[in-house]
Amino acid sequence: MVVEIKRTDPGVPRWRTVLKCLLVIVVLYVFLGGMAMMGDGLKALGKNPDYEPSGVVAADNRPYRDVVYDIFTYADDPVVGFFVGILVTAVFQSSSFTTSFVVSLVVTTPLTLHQAIFIVMGANIGTSITAVGVSFTHVRRQQEFARAYGAATVHEFFKMLTVLVFFPLEWVVWRLTGTGVLERASSKLAVLLCTGRVADQSPTNPIKEAVRPMADGLEWLLDSGFGLSHEVASVVISILGIVLLLVALILMTMILRSLVVHRVERFFDKVLFRNAGAAFVVGLILTAIVQSSSVTTSLVVPLAGTGLLTIGQVLPYTLGAAIGTTVTAMLASVATSADTPEQAQVGVALACSHLLFNVFGSMVWYPFRRVPITIAQWFGGMASRSRRLALMLVLGVFFGLPILAILVSWLLG
Repeated sequence: MVVEIKRTDPGVPRWRTVLKCLLVIVVLYVFLGGMAMMGDGLKALGKNPDYEPSGVVAADNRPYRDVVYDIFTYADDPVVGFFVGILVTAVFQSSSFTTSFVVSLVVTTPLTLHQAIFIVMGANIGTSITAVGVSFTHVRRQQEFARAYGAATVHEFFKMLTVLVFFPLEWVVWRLTGTGVLERASSKLAVLLCTGRVADQSPTNPIKEAVRPMADGLEWLLDSGFGLSHEVASVVISILGIVLLLVALILMTMILRSLVVHRVERFFDKVLFRNAGAAFVVGLILTAIVQSSSVTTSLVVPLAGTGLLTIGQVLPYTLGAAIGTTVTAMLASVATSADTPEQAQVGVALACSHLLFNVFGSMVWYPFRRVPITIAQWFGGMASRSRRLALMLVLGVFFGLPILAILVSWLLG
């Protein structure tokens, strides 16, 4: 389908409109590159620089620093495990990282699949922090900020409502029968999907490969050119990634605002987001390609802020994104190498629990979608009136409460 973009007014040349569309693509590439740099830098801080992949994995030779493993030792309590999932995902900006890391813990430590499922529930909420952070690029325009903050948090509130249903259900059924609902369903699904074969490689990510030169080039410059240490270079990469991310978002918002014309509105409203099913499919496919729901949900925040999309259109898109990222994780868990078929099956079961959590949540709450939409709209209006309170809520939900839960568990333990 060819979409014709008309001039904003008769005095604006067509080539200028086309140039702005090309600039959106360039800025989007910078945005994805900044996201990759930020994630790589943060993950590198948690990695053990002395780890030898060819050696035996032991207490003195593990892929990540001891502090990362120590955080997960508090996951014996489901509530604490839930908050650990939020905190780790918010810090490392990736629910896929949390899920894959927890898979390795389930295989190599006493952490059980039942405990890991509660961590995955927290990871589902922690991944929303990226989109919420993106909404603050609209903070100087009250109405835009209200729309952007509401669009960014509708996904978060949907996940919280899903947790309110499945967290107690999982825990109560586990106490009564010894196996939780998600644990039982995901284990049965893993038996069907896992053949017991040990694969040689995991699926590649074409988007990450496309922006990889930015991160690799900067890493080489800081390491070989300036001779910075691993820790300092990781911090610099993270900071520069955040700067590029913010600059790209500001530029994207400015360009999109200037392109808010009838034809562009029709393209989003009548084509990509013409109904809930289309929005869901767009979110699902785009996330399966990008392999990051943080990226795809963040992309629609500027569109909502500038008025191109409504919160009602954003919600089914984010549901598709949530399921799209779990499908990718499930495929990756099938292809990821494992020492034994049993270990591979545990990894697939955990990935399946991530998928089922979002599928069941959509089935339960989408018929009552006015609930998360209304909550998000209310918080969007509140955020636009009190930006300081909006920031405090973000810090409290993603960092304050999780850290407090871990500290209380540590004191009581």
